[in-house]
Amino acid sequence: MTIRQVNHIVLSVSDIEVSTRFYRDVLGLKVVDSIPGDGPVPFMVFLRTAQESDNHHDLGLIRAEAPDAVRPDAAPPGLLHVAFEVGTLDELAEVKERLEAEGRFKETFDQGMHLSVYGTDPDGIEIELLWPTPRDSWTYGEPIVRKPLDLDEARRRWGGAVSAR
Repeated sequence: MTIRQVNHIVLSVSDIEVSTRFYRDVLGLKVVDSIPGDGPVPFMVFLRTAQESDNHHDLGLIRAEAPDAVRPDAAPPGLLHVAFEVGTLDELAEVKERLEAEGRFKETFDQGMHLSVYGTDPDGIEIELLWPTPRDSWTYGEPIVRKPLDLDEARRRWGGAVSAR
């Protein structure tokens, strides 16, 4: 298994509107999607660093403070997780097995734009290992739904040993 690159990071932020403005207006990132929250303030905002980026998002901002119904796992401001990209679904399955063997596996998700395996490092910092789905399967403006990941079904759909990119 080979990690190809850092795919994205997610920050838990104290004020999502202020942070969005900073990353958009000061650093020049482009807002590409969001997840609605309670009321007019989004729960999560997704930004891309450059038009040429192959990622759905390079930076995710998530509200640190949100009602339990929206985010029961609220975290203080700071790094929420870093996501590393693997090249194939076979590698994603392999890293899941490695995390399980180390007692560091948390969960898996099909998030539409990528298929994810979550775990923790030795200090408890959350890491995400992901395989990006083919770009033509991404949707913007529709609610992003985290579904349980069925790796066998994903392999039947996209194959195991080939990269989506």
